[in-house]
Amino acid sequence: MKRMIVGLTLITLILSGMNPCFAKKENTGEVKKNEYTDAKFGFQVTALPNWKAKTEKEPSLLRVFMTQKNYKVSTATVSAQHTTAIPTILILADTTSFSLAEVESCLFQKSEKLKNRDDYMLKLELIPNSENLGTGDVTIAKLPARMYTLQQKYQRVVEDIRERSSSPSGGTVIIEDFLAGHVILFKKGNNLYMVQFSCEREFFAPTNEEFQKIIKSWKFTP
Repeated sequence: MKRMIVGLTLITLILSGMNPCFAKKENTGEVKKNEYTDAKFGFQVTALPNWKAKTEKEPSLLRVFMTQKNYKVSTATVSAQHTTAIPTILILADTTSFSLAEVESCLFQKSEKLKNRDDYMLKLELIPNSENLGTGDVTIAKLPARMYTLQQKYQRVVEDIRERSSSPSGGTVIIEDFLAGHVILFKKGNNLYMVQFSCEREFFAPTNEEFQKIIKSWKFTP
């Protein structure tokens, strides 16, 4: 019986070494002192001290996921169904021979030419059903880039201050609010980079200042 168990164990070990499914998956990059380095796509970006950077497991379009640590919470929200959206920065990377204009068309004009479009849209959650507030040219590490400023509607329940006089606990009312942020697209060679920043509209101005500092830290590595 013991010989059988030992034999099965050896077979399992041999198969695990041969089968990719058993192999340990590599991280998309490395985070040291809040600096994310992506060797595969050749770039570095540094999060601010009050942001946390987390890598993904290969293979992954999403390379690094950053979240703000000390984010503010709206005091108006009383519904348990809505919680304040944590400010986030998503950095995606892929390879494509498409031009930047063609990628823009695929993402924002629903062109089906881009084979991975559905995968991109699953990650870039700010794009679907959003309103484009403006599009402009920016520069990332001396490369031309396109930046979309977007807002996405949602409904939430807040306290109705008009009901305070008649009820100690007050009443509630449904209001329309927005998530706000940017999607930035740029290329270096055949490498395509997509950056999404999003947060609650209420805290957009100060959080966007932090995002701009983070994206300005971007640099390409050999």
